[in-house]
Amino acid sequence: MKQSKGLTAFVRDECANYSKHDEGCLFDESCKVMDGRRCDYFEKAVLGPPDYKYKLPGYDYQKLFAQYAEQTEAERQQVEVRRCECGTPLRHRQRYCDDCTMKRRRKTKRVSQKAWRMAV
Repeated sequence: MKQSKGLTAFVRDECANYSKHDEGCLFDESCKVMDGRRCDYFEKAVLGPPDYKYKLPGYDYQKLFAQYAEQTEAERQQVEVRRCECGTPLRHRQRYCDDCTMKRRRKTKRVSQKAWRMAV
Protein backbone atom coordinates (compact mmCIF):
# COMPACT_ATOMS: atom_id res chain seq x y z
CA MET A 1 0.00 0.00 0.00
CA LYS A 2 1.49 3.32 -1.12
CA GLN A 3 0.88 6.34 1.04
CA SER A 4 0.23 9.66 -0.58
CA LYS A 5 3.00 11.66 1.10
CA GLY A 6 4.05 14.78 -0.71
CA LEU A 7 7.46 16.15 -1.55
CA THR A 8 7.76 18.22 1.63
CA ALA A 9 7.06 15.22 3.86
CA PHE A 10 9.58 13.19 1.89
CA VAL A 11 12.25 15.86 2.39
CA ARG A 12 11.52 16.15 6.12
CA ASP A 13 11.62 12.38 6.67
CA GLU A 14 14.39 11.22 4.37
CA CYS A 15 16.89 14.03 3.68
CA ALA A 16 19.90 13.78 6.00
CA ASN A 17 20.68 17.49 5.56
CA TYR A 18 17.23 18.63 6.70
CA SER A 19 17.11 19.82 10.31
CA LYS A 20 13.69 19.41 11.89
CA HIS A 21 14.76 21.62 14.78
CA ASP A 22 15.70 24.57 12.55
CA GLU A 23 13.24 23.60 9.80
CA GLY A 24 15.85 24.07 7.12
CA CYS A 25 19.02 22.76 5.60
CA LEU A 26 22.07 22.17 7.77
CA PHE A 27 24.35 23.71 5.13
CA ASP A 28 22.18 26.59 3.93
CA GLU A 29 19.80 29.07 5.53
CA SER A 30 16.75 27.35 4.13
CA CYS A 31 15.99 24.10 2.33
CA LYS A 32 16.35 24.59 -1.42
CA VAL A 33 13.69 21.99 -2.23
CA MET A 34 11.18 23.65 0.09
CA ASP A 35 11.93 27.00 -1.60
CA GLY A 36 11.34 25.50 -5.05
CA ARG A 37 15.00 25.45 -6.13
CA ARG A 38 17.23 22.63 -7.34
CA CYS A 39 19.34 20.79 -4.77
CA ASP A 40 22.13 18.56 -6.07
CA TYR A 41 22.34 16.54 -2.86
CA PHE A 42 18.61 15.88 -2.85
CA GLU A 43 18.62 14.83 -6.50
CA LYS A 44 21.56 12.44 -6.20
CA ALA A 45 21.41 11.03 -2.69
CA VAL A 46 17.80 11.24 -1.55
CA LEU A 47 15.56 11.06 -4.60
CA GLY A 48 17.95 9.02 -6.72
CA PRO A 49 17.54 8.16 -10.39
CA PRO A 50 14.09 7.17 -11.69
CA ASP A 51 15.19 3.55 -12.23
CA TYR A 52 16.68 3.15 -8.72
CA LYS A 53 15.64 -0.29 -7.49
CA TYR A 54 16.15 0.26 -3.75
CA LYS A 55 13.38 2.78 -3.19
CA LEU A 56 11.93 3.36 0.25
CA PRO A 57 8.51 1.85 0.88
CA GLY A 58 5.60 4.16 1.59
CA TYR A 59 6.27 6.75 -1.11
CA ASP A 60 4.86 7.17 -4.58
CA TYR A 61 8.07 7.95 -6.45
CA GLN A 62 6.35 8.88 -9.70
CA LYS A 63 4.42 11.56 -7.84
CA LEU A 64 7.59 12.78 -6.08
CA PHE A 65 9.50 13.03 -9.37
CA ALA A 66 6.59 14.91 -10.94
CA GLN A 67 6.35 17.39 -8.04
CA TYR A 68 10.10 18.00 -8.00
CA ALA A 69 10.24 18.44 -11.78
CA GLU A 70 7.35 20.90 -11.63
CA GLN A 71 9.14 22.98 -8.97
CA THR A 72 12.46 23.06 -10.79
CA GLU A 73 10.75 23.90 -14.11
CA ALA A 74 9.10 26.90 -12.46
CA GLU A 75 12.55 27.97 -11.19
CA ARG A 76 14.06 27.73 -14.68
CA GLN A 77 11.31 29.87 -16.15
CA GLN A 78 12.00 32.64 -13.62
CA VAL A 79 15.61 33.10 -14.76
CA GLU A 80 15.95 36.38 -16.62
CA VAL A 81 18.02 36.79 -19.74
CA ARG A 82 20.39 39.72 -19.58
CA ARG A 83 20.04 42.05 -22.52
CA CYS A 84 22.15 44.77 -24.10
CA GLU A 85 20.98 48.37 -24.46
CA CYS A 86 19.72 47.55 -27.95
CA GLY A 87 17.78 44.49 -26.71
CA THR A 88 20.09 41.72 -27.93
CA PRO A 89 20.52 38.82 -25.42
CA LEU A 90 23.99 38.76 -23.86
CA ARG A 91 26.29 35.79 -23.30
CA HIS A 92 27.92 35.01 -19.98
CA ARG A 93 30.25 37.80 -18.77
CA GLN A 94 29.40 39.96 -21.76
CA ARG A 95 28.63 43.61 -21.09
CA TYR A 96 27.50 44.73 -24.57
CA CYS A 97 26.57 42.89 -27.76
CA ASP A 98 29.13 42.80 -30.58
CA ASP A 99 27.53 45.66 -32.53
CA CYS A 100 27.25 47.97 -29.51
CA THR A 101 30.83 47.12 -28.50
CA MET A 102 32.09 48.28 -31.90
CA LYS A 103 29.96 51.46 -31.78
CA ARG A 104 31.24 52.33 -28.29
CA ARG A 105 34.83 51.60 -29.32
CA ARG A 106 34.53 53.91 -32.36
CA LYS A 107 32.98 56.66 -30.24
CA THR A 108 35.74 56.40 -27.60
CA LYS A 109 38.41 56.40 -30.31
CA ARG A 110 36.93 59.56 -31.88
CA VAL A 111 36.87 61.37 -28.53
CA SER A 112 40.42 60.27 -27.78
CA GLN A 113 41.73 61.36 -31.20
CA LYS A 114 39.95 64.72 -30.90
CA ALA A 115 41.56 65.33 -27.50
CA TRP A 116 44.99 64.36 -28.83
CA ARG A 117 44.65 66.71 -31.85
CA MET A 118 43.64 69.60 -29.60
CA ALA A 119 46.66 69.02 -27.36
CA VAL A 120 49.16 69.08 -30.25
